[in-house]
Amino acid sequence: MKTFGPIFIDSFSGPAADLKPADRTPSKVLAALRKNPRVSTWDMSEHPWLQGCISILQKQGYIKSVPEPYPWHRWEILGDPK
Repeated sequence: MKTFGPIFIDSFSGPAADLKPADRTPSKVLAALRKNPRVSTWDMSEHPWLQGCISILQKQGYIKSVPEPYPWHRWEILGDPK
């Protein structure tokens, strides 16, 4: 039998998408984005609450979208909200 090297599995989920229901607020999403500013395309489409929190954070000037290769979205944390 031929063997191959180790297999690495990437779940494409980050801390923001893994928040528990009680923690799904814009402030908790912002804290998660400070740890890892990337959110997968799938998480954005499968979790309306996450898309809503990110939209609120953008409108309030806490974050802005920056270019990132597919399948990721990346957010830059801004110093002071506008």
